[in-house]
Amino acid sequence: MRRGVLLVVVLIVLLAGFGAAFAPYVYPELEYRLHGKETTILPKPSVSVAGRWFDDYFVVEQIDQRTLAIGEPRYYQGNYSYLLLGDTRAVLFDAGTGTRDIVPVVRSLTTLPVTVIASHLHFDHVGALGRFDHTALLDVPALRARVHDSMLTLGRYEFMGFSQDLVAPSFRVDEWWAPGSSIDLGNRTLRVLFTPGHTPSSLSLYDAQNHQLFVGDYIYPGHLYAFLPGSSRSAYLTTTRQLLSSVDAATRIYTAHMQDPPAPVQAPVLDFADLQALERTLSELQDGTIATIDPGGLGSTAGYPRVFPVRGIVTFATGYRWNNR
Repeated sequence: MRRGVLLVVVLIVLLAGFGAAFAPYVYPELEYRLHGKETTILPKPSVSVAGRWFDDYFVVEQIDQRTLAIGEPRYYQGNYSYLLLGDTRAVLFDAGTGTRDIVPVVRSLTTLPVTVIASHLHFDHVGALGRFDHTALLDVPALRARVHDSMLTLGRYEFMGFSQDLVAPSFRVDEWWAPGSSIDLGNRTLRVLFTPGHTPSSLSLYDAQNHQLFVGDYIYPGHLYAFLPGSSRSAYLTTTRQLLSSVDAATRIYTAHMQDPPAPVQAPVLDFADLQALERTLSELQDGTIATIDPGGLGSTAGYPRVFPVRGIVTFATGYRWNNR
């Protein structure tokens, strides 16, 4: 009897240890099974909308003469992609969610050849990879090694599409953009920045002349996800400090997810002060001098993830020291 109880206790301890160690993987699998798939398409918003409807799903907002934000306000995560125009070519930064086809929207806005690149490879950013004139990837060894005959197939925990019953896609890679390189669009230059933290292969694009930084999920007005497979607090801190030292203080930061209603529908934009606030939070988190706050609807299971304040509605959600280093 005593031996049986001891065995049960040992099994419980082992399972708890496994769950703690592999929480970035356990969490999304468990949450999906407990709460099911999110309702992907929402009703048309009743709040004010910046820009114009392309149809009953996409919104197009003109940032300036050569920068357009393409929003999906009816998608449950409120994604935004950005069309960056030069004189000779265009870049689509983030490829839409794939819930509806973003290709006709882009084709209606420019006749230039379009290269599409995703800020990272989660399911809600890769919808149109392989569907424009060229598809680019960040030139890092971890991605290069997996491409065969110019084709890449995304992995389960790289794509994360199982949460929406999506099958990981394969697509052709036409261009490799090295960290620190410059992309000439014709009288407009973009610098490729390697910005890991949210994922190991996240990237941002910096237009220094126009004081514009396009960052994907690195930062946005909401909960920053740094607790899923591949996330890293230390990489987040390194990236934040690099950005603070390399971008102009007047830079506008164009992000991938709009603020939740009842905020107006508009391109989600942050500024340099938000980067500074994120650096403070990450530094205090590293030093152990910051307290957690209520997750505010993140749906945390057994205290995971932990959520920390940044600035305004921006918060940082992360794991523990042993599973999100």
